[in-house]
Amino acid sequence: MNINRNRVIRCFAAYVRDFDRSDAGIVLKYQHSIRVSRIIEKLAHGISLSDADTDLAWCIGVLHDIGRFEQLREYHTFIDYRSVDHARYGAHYLFDEGHIRDFLSDASEDSLIRLAVEQHNVFRLPDGLTPRQKQFCQLIRDADKIDIFRVYVTQLAGTNNIWHTDLSRLKTQSVSESVMAQARRMRTIRTEDKKTRMDFYVGVLCLYFELAYPVSRQLADEQGYYDTLLQFHSQNQQTEAGLDEIRHLAELVRKQQDRDVFK
Repeated sequence: MNINRNRVIRCFAAYVRDFDRSDAGIVLKYQHSIRVSRIIEKLAHGISLSDADTDLAWCIGVLHDIGRFEQLREYHTFIDYRSVDHARYGAHYLFDEGHIRDFLSDASEDSLIRLAVEQHNVFRLPDGLTPRQKQFCQLIRDADKIDIFRVYVTQLAGTNNIWHTDLSRLKTQSVSESVMAQARRMRTIRTEDKKTRMDFYVGVLCLYFELAYPVSRQLADEQGYYDTLLQFHSQNQQTEAGLDEIRHLAELVRKQQDRDVFK
């Protein structure tokens, strides 16, 4: 497949210009999309993809969150459970409405691009994927998670946030029992089980456990945002104990990866 990167970036920038660029959420999502495209390119190199497949992965990175812009346009929120599943909405916008042709003339990988965009935020990938389908889905999911660590760090540092949520009580909130149980199993957290903002924070920490590729975890460690998230301390004694458990589990994962590297 031939991908003209200049065309993809030019068309994506033109698409974003139709939105209010003074909106911090629009700026963040544009930057997130570009960063994810760069991250997924690094991951593709790390697992030795061909140049053509690396270009394809990069393109998926640029387009994976296009549903966020449409979500904001129609629903004025980035919260899926209050509006629409942004990944499915993005796939609908690109393929059902035909906007993928704004970015790419070649339709030979349409089905794979649609799948990767549509599945980048699901709790679990569906069974029955081909190895190639699974690989591209895992790549975009890993790249997205790695940049989500950065997004959380930057949003927590600011006085406002894209969720329009009061974060002032974060240090005193508890973690739901079902969320902590999933964290102890080193799994991602089901959205429907998250009740407090602290539950969502723990959910972000647990994304690290299900990064699919060693190179993904290495890159996350190099960037340092995940470590910054781990350094958050709660004034709630029970929550702090749970965070200590997660810090310990993250260290175990790193030690296991180090052992695997030096085998």
